[in-house]
Amino acid sequence: MSDVTTQDIDDALERAQSLKANAEEFMDIADDINNAACIRMEDERGTRKIPLDDIPLGEEALRVKEDMPGVDTAIQILEDLAEGKIPTTEVSEKFQEAMEDLDTLDSTLQDVGAEDVIKASQSSDDDYDFQGDQDDETYDDEEYD
Repeated sequence: MSDVTTQDIDDALERAQSLKANAEEFMDIADDINNAACIRMEDERGTRKIPLDDIPLGEEALRVKEDMPGVDTAIQILEDLAEGKIPTTEVSEKFQEAMEDLDTLDSTLQDVGAEDVIKASQSSDDDYDFQGDQDDETYDDEEYD
């Protein structure tokens, strides 16, 4: 199986699944924060057109969302490698492709501060939003552009 071991593949698959879970959790939190902020700004400004720069985690959420398909591809490649579905001559190349996709998402999650957002969300009181403002309204799950 070339210079890539089954342990390398198993470790990479575990990392991929962990990255995907973190990215999905970040996206859920960011969507909730962004939706609440958009609703407030729409009410304040009287318009549904809110610039991306005004949305608390708008750009960050877009960056993570753009990198998510790469982790799904990496997981599929790693599963195929683990099951021996990839020819031996392509193992190293495919493994490297998967690792590059994982590195890209990992870098993006670090750049956007995903771990800090997740920690803040887990430690915050449910009555307060990420920005520290009291949140007395209930918001629906509509997505805003």
